[in-house]
Amino acid sequence: MKKLCLLLFALFCLAATGCDQEYRNHRAERSKPKITVSDGMVTVRRAPAPNIIVLPNGHMKVDEIEIPLDDGQQAMLQTMFGQLQVLRQNTLVDAPHDPDMRAVKIVVPPGMQPIPPDLVTRIPQFKNYTETFDNIVADRR
Repeated sequence: MKKLCLLLFALFCLAATGCDQEYRNHRAERSKPKITVSDGMVTVRRAPAPNIIVLPNGHMKVDEIEIPLDDGQQAMLQTMFGQLQVLRQNTLVDAPHDPDMRAVKIVVPPGMQPIPPDLVTRIPQFKNYTETFDNIVADRR
């Protein structure tokens, strides 16, 4: 009887470890540095740094605190926001239906640069977020 209990306990531990791995993979994917394009904002995420939020009018917030920008910086962010919104719409139109409403990776067409190459030099707050520029996702909500 003791051997049976030990065997069942060992099988339970193996099953629990498998579930734990699936959860860790899910968490690792969620915590990857990325830019999420949703309907009304663009969010730049890189844990443990605070999120950068870009609004349609070119305003920018870091951790919900609005950052003062000059007119040129705001125009740059407005253009970036608009291009990312177009890419989001095109991506979602072509994406298969997903009842879980998971985000879809955006593939930037050749020749298009929605993230301006001089973004980091013009707006220094983006300096530590450059690794997010290659991982852009479209939020379905």
